[in-house]
Amino acid sequence: MEVVRNVCRGVHGAHRGDLRATGPDPAGGGKTVIANLIGLILAVLVAVYMVAALLFPERF
Repeated sequence: MEVVRNVCRGVHGAHRGDLRATGPDPAGGGKTVIANLIGLILAVLVAVYMVAALLFPERF
């Protein structure tokens, strides 16, 4: 049985085809996490507002 090491033959892998070691994200991953948290908080607030509008339509 033949073992296939590199399925994409035209693409060269780093370190002789091995996987890269994990490390800190140089693209600024912390900013992405903060943006996701802000989006989550806004989504929860909108959901609470919509439920309140459905339960008490005379106030909106």
